[in-house]
Formats: sequence, structure tokens, C-alpha cells
Amino acid sequence: MRAPKLTALAALVAAAAFTVPIAASAGASGREHHGCTRQFDRAVHAYVDTTDRRDARGFNALLEGGVTVVFGTGDILYGKPDSAAFIDDFFADPSWTQSFQTLRTYPVGCATAFVLFDSIYTEPNVRKHFLIGVSWTWEHGRWLVTHNQDSELKS
Repeated sequence: MRAPKLTALAALVAAAAFTVPIAASAGASGREHHGCTRQFDRAVHAYVDTTDRRDARGFNALLEGGVTVVFGTGDILYGKPDSAAFIDDFFADPSWTQSFQTLRTYPVGCATAFVLFDSIYTEPNVRKHFLIGVSWTWEHGRWLVTHNQDSELKS
């Protein structure tokens, strides 16, 4: 039962992954775009930090209402209620660790953004390597995760 949870977290962490932005917000000025980029960097930091601290409330605050999570197993979570319930349960388990190395960030103005992580998930007798993509949207003055997808890499 641990593997679906592992894959689920990796996928949730990656959920914002494959909605690659195409165009910037038409009405935003250059200064606003710079502010959005700085806030995106903070949102990515919050995503990693809340995971490290197992702060389910903080992590779930980063999720957009229609977020989707696609796990390497093919399991899918639709919407914030299901995704948040998964995170609440997953973060309550102290037996795992997960590292995140940012490979690429791609913000497009105040519209959408993408981050790609290299991630190692461990628990007793388990070590898995993931590529996690997370797609974000700029909504009501903050960045929210819209899609998280993980892919397990074979060593």
C-alpha cells in the first residue's frame, strides 16, 4: 500500500507539470511580471519547504481547486478535496523522506509556470528516483498548483 502513496506524493508534487504556459498575461506590466516571477520562486520554495516539514495545511494551501495529480502507477486524483486528503494522510506518516532538486523553472509572466524536480523518495527498505513536474497558475495574486505528475526513473 506504500507504493501508491509514494507515487501519489511524487505525482502531486509534480502535478503542475505538463501544463506548459504559452502566453503571458496581456495586461501585466514588466514590473508586475518581475513581481510574479519573484512570487513564483517563493511558491516553489513553499512547495518544497511544506513537504520537508510535513506541513499538510501549508502544502494544501498551494493547491488550486481543480488540481489534478497523476501518479506513475496511473492512479489519478481529481480536485483539491481528494488531493488534500491524500496529503493529510501522507504527511502524517513520519517514516519517509523526499529530496527535491530544481532542474528547471519556467514562469510565463503572470499567467502560468512550470517547475521540474529531480526527487529521491526513501522510506525503510525503499528508495525511488522521480522526475516530478508541477504546473502552476497565477490566481487572485498568488501561484497555485494546477497539475502534479511524477515519473519514476529506473536506475
